[in-house]
Amino acid sequence: MYVLGIPVKNEICVPSKEAEKFAKVFVNNGKIEKIDYVDSRDDLVGAVHFFITPKEEYVFDFLEMGAEPLMTPAPEMSINDIVEAFMFRELYSYGSV
Repeated sequence: MYVLGIPVKNEICVPSKEAEKFAKVFVNNGKIEKIDYVDSRDDLVGAVHFFITPKEEYVFDFLEMGAEPLMTPAPEMSINDIVEAFMFRELYSYGSV
């Protein structure tokens, strides 16, 4: 199982500074098992395997806790779209952009 951290607004991935809430998405065998929402980005640090954003932002806190930051291939993606892109390895590594 993987846990994805995603900043969201109106159920669309946005930069952390624009987020209304933060989704902790539990993905097991390619399917969303459950989604928990937290109010703060800090609540995801140390609790997710991957932190996903639509563009580059400060992510060293996640790196220090062993999470890999990834970026979406499109600017506005839903949680379901992101999970599908994650499963098909269509998300970008920060180092590859």
